[in-house]
Amino acid sequence: MKNKILNIKGFLIIFLVTVILIFILKFTSNDKALQDENAEVFLVETEKIILKNNSPEYLFYGNVEAQNQVDVISQLTGKIINISPKVLSNNYFEKGEKIFALDPFNYKQELIKKKSELEELRNELKSKNLIFDEIVKQQILSKKNYERKTQLVGDIVTKKNLEDAATELSINNAKVLDIKSNIETIISNIKIAESQVSLAQRNLKDTIYRAPFSGKLDNSFIEVGVEVSTGRILGKLLNTSDLNVQFFVGENIYTQISDIFGKEAQVLWKKSNFKKNYLAKVFYIDSAINKERAGLNIKAKLEKISEYDPIKPGVFVEVVIKGLAVKESFLVDENSIYEDTFIYVLEGNKAVRTKINIEGFAKEKIIITGTKLNNKKIILTRINNLNLYKKINSKN
Repeated sequence: MKNKILNIKGFLIIFLVTVILIFILKFTSNDKALQDENAEVFLVETEKIILKNNSPEYLFYGNVEAQNQVDVISQLTGKIINISPKVLSNNYFEKGEKIFALDPFNYKQELIKKKSELEELRNELKSKNLIFDEIVKQQILSKKNYERKTQLVGDIVTKKNLEDAATELSINNAKVLDIKSNIETIISNIKIAESQVSLAQRNLKDTIYRAPFSGKLDNSFIEVGVEVSTGRILGKLLNTSDLNVQFFVGENIYTQISDIFGKEAQVLWKKSNFKKNYLAKVFYIDSAINKERAGLNIKAKLEKISEYDPIKPGVFVEVVIKGLAVKESFLVDENSIYEDTFIYVLEGNKAVRTKINIEGFAKEKIIITGTKLNNKKIILTRINNLNLYKKINSKN
């Protein structure tokens, strides 16, 4: 009896374990089937590949500089008595507009003095010319007298009379030469005096400093009451409407950009809220490669700048220049390229690995080339593990 009860218990235990196992297998098989069902289809974004010519873009970094800039230097010694309101407001100066003025009193007095000296010399020259004319007349008369007495000597004219006539002629000749010398000295002094008057006039004019070209002041030390000396730098005038961009191009990249002289460049000032994109044109290339940096300094002229544009010399910018067009190429996002060597294209319901070549960058995308890419559908969605998917469909 006891053995019979044990057998029944053992049977019940086996039965219960069997039922539990059946339920476990049923539920796990349903989950696996669901997973298999979910894994069968994977929807992806695709784009039709249309090959065309794409120009690679090369990025450089540079600085804006003024095409025209000059130090504002005091030409004279003196006190600044007047400045333009634009000095304080840092507004735009037009060419020829007054920037500041020195006290002109001493320079006016100097000009009056030099003009007076010149006038005295001119009057002296007039007087000497009158004397010269009179001496020349006396010279002519004494010469005639000497010639006449030379013909009459021995009869009417004595040797003493002839000697007196010769002496008078010699004296008059000496006077003519002396007056001529004086006149030449006066003429030379007049030229010097005229030069001094011109200098005094220029100095008086230079007491007012005018803008040599249109632009704005930078780093100005111009203030009313300041005593300045000749040659002192008072600031810098920058032509802020005619700007250049200077940037450096490495030797390797330079060889990839054909005919860079005259090329258009896109200049990006990302920190600006006024304007971020500018056009420029390359007008200068160093004649020799910098051995230390292994490249060339290049300059491009920026488009005409509005007076309201805040861009200034010294601004840090990015410069983009296009290279030779890559024929039969396509632009893709970096996310669609795997190991820099292949992409996936959709053929039927399968993702097919396709080899590509990277040719450069353009429009923040990568330029690729490859064989038999045209009209294929590139898979844009990133596929991290292709083995998980049995079937792939396009959302497009």
